[in-house]
Amino acid sequence: MKWFESWFDTPYYHALYAHRNEAEASAFMDRLVSHLGLTSGMKVLDVACGKGRHSAHLASRGLQVWGLDLSENSINIAKSLGVGGAHFQVHDMRAPYPVPNMNAVFNLFTSFGYFDDSADDQRVLMNMAAACEQGGHVVQDYLNVASVLDLLPQEARLARGGYEFFTRKYRTETHIVKDIEVRDGGQLFAFQEQVRIFDRARLVALHEAAGLRVLDVFGDDQLGSFEARISPRIVVVSQKS
Repeated sequence: MKWFESWFDTPYYHALYAHRNEAEASAFMDRLVSHLGLTSGMKVLDVACGKGRHSAHLASRGLQVWGLDLSENSINIAKSLGVGGAHFQVHDMRAPYPVPNMNAVFNLFTSFGYFDDSADDQRVLMNMAAACEQGGHVVQDYLNVASVLDLLPQEARLARGGYEFFTRKYRTETHIVKDIEVRDGGQLFAFQEQVRIFDRARLVALHEAAGLRVLDVFGDDQLGSFEARISPRIVVVSQKS
């Protein structure tokens, strides 16, 4: 079993990242909705939607939202939100998506680059492009690895959700890796995360190879300009022409 097939489906994953700022996530979505000119009734897809926090906010704006995620646990949580206009389904992002003709496809919070085979990354972008209608947009929000490399390796101990975590983040030739130890009472569990090291040029190339035209590359969730060494994010906005 691959790391992403197990880790994302555990309660420990949700506990470790429970501190994510919902207000900032909602504000980011509002900026993207405005930037793309999305209006009530339009159809959008959230690929690797997790527990549905972005999908739920998009639905609150009157959009028809489909959220896909490999984690059955996350999808069950998303469904339990009971948000009108939001539909959730367990799905592997590497397989063609069951919803066509989307006005926009979102892939957010570095929910990409998990795979050992780089061809899978291109397959995901091809699927995103295929799910778009002509003139529709793909938005990909990814960690700007260059902004964190000087901080690695990095270790942390923290307590969240009643569990004790020890994490160690480091780089390999191709990936940023985080080893995670979880102490749950008297038991100790080990997990791992990894995301492929992409720079701006490589992400742009993946979009272009999928037949998309890159319109903008932003450097943060404020949609500010991209600065290679200091921007925290790479936000690619492309269009199916």
